[in-house]
Amino acid sequence: MNKKVKAVVISSVALISALGVATGAFFGMFPMTPKVEIKSPDERIDNNDSLLVASYNTASPWGSFIEGTYTTRRCHLFAQQINNVMPDVLGVQELNSFWQEKFQELLPQYAYYGIKRGGDDKEQTSEMSGIFYLKDKFELVDSGTFWISLTPEKESRFDGAACNRICSYVVLKNKNTGKLLAHFNTHLDHVGTEAQDLGGKLIAERTEETKAKYGEITTVITGDFNQFPDGLAIKALEEKGFVKASDTTPNGNTTTTYQGWGKNPYDAPIDFIFTNQSTKISNYTIHDYKMDNSYVSDHFMITAEIEM
Repeated sequence: MNKKVKAVVISSVALISALGVATGAFFGMFPMTPKVEIKSPDERIDNNDSLLVASYNTASPWGSFIEGTYTTRRCHLFAQQINNVMPDVLGVQELNSFWQEKFQELLPQYAYYGIKRGGDDKEQTSEMSGIFYLKDKFELVDSGTFWISLTPEKESRFDGAACNRICSYVVLKNKNTGKLLAHFNTHLDHVGTEAQDLGGKLIAERTEETKAKYGEITTVITGDFNQFPDGLAIKALEEKGFVKASDTTPNGNTTTTYQGWGKNPYDAPIDFIFTNQSTKISNYTIHDYKMDNSYVSDHFMITAEIEM
């Protein structure tokens, strides 16, 4: 082999190696979207003694492409996490229509109720605070949405709030036992304290209306309250006899649920699950881990197992 040919061969090998390294680095920086393994919900459907309730702020329109938390990837990670945990009911916040449509494909075990809050400039950030429930376990009896404002029956915003805020709810009937469950789910404002406090009062009032209509009914309230455990919205629910599931765990009211993509690991929780005072809570968990080395959201999912 003459010197010119040898030099060309060496240069080509070096170029191919460099491309390989660059390609590996590229895919290391931009992780691929994982496949979602759809699991059977039979174990939860057959369990009539307890109910696994989850609350999760999805941060669906946010994330970083560089850090592998871009929305399509996280949508699949979120669906895989839900498939792994398999809650009976799941209250979600910051869900947009893109994620909702994907979940119909990736979470076929669940039915969904939720509507857009309105008042957003872009479809991408048009948020829902909806509820997923195992469709083979529950029958939908009732559903609705009200706005956290002085005119809750129509699309509106409380003065001083950064966004329209809503609470959606469902009344579900266990197909095996006939027992009823009311699930309220919300995302209170992140700017207006008065709007947050009003949210707690309105939700408390609506749970009373549900009780008047359906009698003594197991009720759960989930959401991102944007308040710490001593907030007035929290107290409004506690004054009506609701208990935070986090109260049942030694560090439940001090361990963060909003971690800001790993940058805010120290604050008290702002995401909560409430139940009737008479309902026994057997387990409360903050799912403070990554999926496939990525944050699924800037919040952690929380779950509570309650007795029915």
